[in-house]
Amino acid sequence: MGLQFILGPARSGKTSYVYERIIRESMEHPKQEFFLLVPDQSTLNAQRELVTRHPCHGTMNIDVVGFFRLAYRIFEELSYVPKDLLEDEGKSMVIRKVMEKNKKKLKMFGSSMKKAGFIEELKSFFAEMYQYDISKKDLEEAAGNMEHPGLKAKMDDILLVMDEFEAYIEGRYLISEQLLDVLADKIEDSGKLQDAVFYLDGFTGFTPIQRKVIQKLLKIGKQVYVTLTADENSIYREYREYELFAMPKREHRMLILDAKEMGIRIDPDIFCRPNASGSKELRHLERNLFRYPCGRWEGKCKDLQISQVMNPRMESRMIAGQIETLVRKKGYLYKDIVVLTADLESYEGELERSFRDFHIPYFVDVNRKLKNNPCIETILAALKMIQSDFSFDMVFRYLKSGFSCLEQEEADLLENYVTALGIRGYARWERPFASDLFSEEEMEQIEQCRQRFMEEIRPLKEGLKKRGSNVLAKLTCLYEFLERLEIREKMEAYRKKFEEEGDLAQAKTYEKVYDQVLDLMEQMAEILGEERLSYDDFVNVLETGMEEMTMGVIPPSLDQVLIGDMERTRTEGVKILFFAGVNDDAIPKQKQKGAVLSDSQKEMLKEKGIVMAPTAKTEAYMEQFYLYLAAAKPTDRLYLSYSTMTASGESRQPSYFLDRIRTLFPNLKVYEEEGAGIIGFTPEAAADRAVALMEEEALGEKEFRELSALIYALKSWRPLDECLNAKFYINQAKPISQELIKSLYGDVLGGSVTRMESFAGCAFSHFMQYGLRLKERLEHKILPMDMGQVFHKTMELVGKKTDWKFADDDARNSFVDQIVEEAVSEAQQEILDSSSRNHYLMDRMKRISRRAVWAMEQYIRRGDFTPEEYEIAFSEKDQLNSMRFTLDDGKEMVFSGVVDRMDKAEDEENQYIKIIDYKSGNVTFDFAKIFHGLQMQLIIYMNAMLELYEKKSQKRILPAGMFYFHMNDPMVDAEDGKEPETELLRSMKMSGVVNEDFDLISKMEHAGQEGYLSLPVRKTKAGYHKQSSILDTNQMLKLGAMVEEKMQELGNALIKGDISIRPYEYQGMMPCKYCSFRHVCAYEEGVDPVNRIKKMSLEEGKHALDERTAKSH
Repeated sequence: MGLQFILGPARSGKTSYVYERIIRESMEHPKQEFFLLVPDQSTLNAQRELVTRHPCHGTMNIDVVGFFRLAYRIFEELSYVPKDLLEDEGKSMVIRKVMEKNKKKLKMFGSSMKKAGFIEELKSFFAEMYQYDISKKDLEEAAGNMEHPGLKAKMDDILLVMDEFEAYIEGRYLISEQLLDVLADKIEDSGKLQDAVFYLDGFTGFTPIQRKVIQKLLKIGKQVYVTLTADENSIYREYREYELFAMPKREHRMLILDAKEMGIRIDPDIFCRPNASGSKELRHLERNLFRYPCGRWEGKCKDLQISQVMNPRMESRMIAGQIETLVRKKGYLYKDIVVLTADLESYEGELERSFRDFHIPYFVDVNRKLKNNPCIETILAALKMIQSDFSFDMVFRYLKSGFSCLEQEEADLLENYVTALGIRGYARWERPFASDLFSEEEMEQIEQCRQRFMEEIRPLKEGLKKRGSNVLAKLTCLYEFLERLEIREKMEAYRKKFEEEGDLAQAKTYEKVYDQVLDLMEQMAEILGEERLSYDDFVNVLETGMEEMTMGVIPPSLDQVLIGDMERTRTEGVKILFFAGVNDDAIPKQKQKGAVLSDSQKEMLKEKGIVMAPTAKTEAYMEQFYLYLAAAKPTDRLYLSYSTMTASGESRQPSYFLDRIRTLFPNLKVYEEEGAGIIGFTPEAAADRAVALMEEEALGEKEFRELSALIYALKSWRPLDECLNAKFYINQAKPISQELIKSLYGDVLGGSVTRMESFAGCAFSHFMQYGLRLKERLEHKILPMDMGQVFHKTMELVGKKTDWKFADDDARNSFVDQIVEEAVSEAQQEILDSSSRNHYLMDRMKRISRRAVWAMEQYIRRGDFTPEEYEIAFSEKDQLNSMRFTLDDGKEMVFSGVVDRMDKAEDEENQYIKIIDYKSGNVTFDFAKIFHGLQMQLIIYMNAMLELYEKKSQKRILPAGMFYFHMNDPMVDAEDGKEPETELLRSMKMSGVVNEDFDLISKMEHAGQEGYLSLPVRKTKAGYHKQSSILDTNQMLKLGAMVEEKMQELGNALIKGDISIRPYEYQGMMPCKYCSFRHVCAYEEGVDPVNRIKKMSLEEGKHALDERTAKSH
């Protein structure tokens, strides 16, 4: 019985020494049993290495085990059947169960029980207790002597829960942390371990429970060898927790103390010293990192590189490119290379994606979480859908999980319907779907989808929500649901697909995950089966269990790059190491929040003799040791890199660790992305480089030759063709063919004038809307267009039901409120009733309508014109020349429209027409827009009304004015001496144009001292102000004729197939901002062509009209 340490700094050959010695001794003493104990995640690699090194390529009397595998080996030898092992998910369930049972007794934890993550924190705390061999009795003694009242209360709660937890699992289960305790009890009964030789290698330290096992091995074994990483100079010096080798030094001393107490022989330490092989720079790094004082490397750095890259994605691609260079040009094997990071969660996906693109074989040394697997996603989505009473998000999370009864296209169609109609809640899903918003064919398909979905989910919903049902009943119902979905069969189909594609890791995952789900459900039934959990608690327990599910994967091949975590991954024989993500948010490691005991409370317990897991301070010192081990691994080269931004674009800083290294290597440069050597040998990598060059504003001769070579080499590779097309793409749409024009638009162009205004604004947008008839997905909400419809209907009904005269304000307001309610459609009312915000919209529409009706009443009183008609519709049947246009190819263009209101006045010879267009938005009469075809509707409508009334009347019909009335409820600050109502009317003044002939201005409004309040006119002593929007009769008629010509011009462009992407720009505004199709055309402001329109004053407009007339003569 003896204990001997094998010591040496990193990369001093300790593991090689162990392999050589154990192989030699096993061959010299074939009847002697040898055990090589390594960390559990390293057993496979250690076994493979031993077999490779052994001359006979066999290890009959050498057993490679981790602590847990050793336990099961001994249990098997002794025919001891341990109780069922309670996994992490099961522990959480038991803790939840006992806390629920004792919640009234808990002083501090009762209120924390429902908090997210608390059960997991308590479970971790218990694991820590068992790992550090702290018994309930130890805790009771510490609690009894505890002076701090807060910690005392917390300790009482911990003891209560721990007592109940242990009472529940006793005789039923064993937890993994207790396994080694059982092993320690059974070791002395093992014949296999008696007089065996034990080598412990690869451990950075031991927990107290592991030391307990080692003590037993010392007692029964012939010899125990323990390797520790520490140099000769430090191992015998006084212990200081801040020095580099503090952790191994502590283990060295504690094991010696244990051995002395047991009377075990302690043999002299064996020291392994580094040889001169490998990089001298990296050896200098190993000898000086985190040492005081430290030496400086004054020469150039060839084997050490630091790179600064933009983000983790670019960092991963850079690493992939450098690996390819090393393998293809320097002769390294993939297995010689390791990529480590302290932030595997952020880098794992990016590294995998880059390595796949560069065709680099790799293995990620991590237990993969299964919570994003479609099987688990389907289950959780179904449960949460029921929990949220069929909320929109949860319904379609379930339907799009891949395992529901609907295909993707069916789910999309159903989603469109549900979005448009605002379907929410189980009760609404149970009623048949019907709507005029969708075609008959679509509605038939939608209703069939609803029925199939409800038939699938209804039994689950009714079963899980059954009053008084226990957990077992709920789980049975869930299991029946999974059987109906045929999850196992679907998972098997996925497994075969991944196997055929060569993705063995994914195939293995899909093979096992469903069984793990069933195991979880069985464990839950066993522990909580008779409990009557609320539905929310039932879902939380299942979700927590599923989130904790992980799966380890065996490396699929021998020659592959290993991707791992700085602390977890154990590797030997590393020639090249890439250390990614060396940023200050990862190194130093960020302290996890929310532990059951704070660091200060752990220090209080330490004073009472309870030593637990390291505090944040100790962990910081330990992290330096892990950084040292990582940096010392490679023999040939070390590449360190960091990013300046996170994946989401947030700024990042390099870690202090890089400063330490640059202190040792003052000549070490930091390479920026361009100089870091991103080279690839796959089409994907070459295309990446070509794209990077194409993104440069200017290329030198060398770069241009490189780009030319890459393009030539990849000339038949489609992805690069697409990139080239994108680079030199001119964002223009070619005219469509006459055949397509006829197919899309028919023989006669029709619709509204607004359509031609849309064409004038952007031909491509018109093509999308009126040619391809693309529509935005309907949403269950009140849009500005809906409010506009309500306002129009309100003003129409007020005009038809009254003479615009009201007894008083109250009478008018009450009447208008009633009219607004009448104007709201049934569908709109349903939306308005659906939320408080929509109730506010109803109030707002009433308020605006009250103000508009009041203003219009005042305007009518101030003039001689009287409202004649409302909502005057005209169409093809009216045979109006002003709405019918013959185009160059003989095709006809016929329009229809509705005039909101027409007012009339007359004298002996003439009838004068004034038209008003109600607008919910602030539209102003603008000559520039009119001349460019963007604002033709009001003028075309005036032309139509003139023609319509000429057919009805014997008198001459003349235009008096045309106006936009903005439905609004403005706020005004009345100046001293001014009437607020007058200022309010002035602020609501109509925008448009007035005929100055026939004294029409004074007939439309009798202006007093306050001036004109309804018309866009300002009076002066000499007449009218030059900014007044007035034309004479000839100019009014010319304006109408000019707009008709513009309509014809636009119609001719349309039938010639113009769908150009050339939107207008006016006063810094473009229609693209509000265009539904802006993501289709991908218009790029400042790059793609634009139709710039200049502002035009009234005088310029008049001049243009007169000039147009002169040219026509």
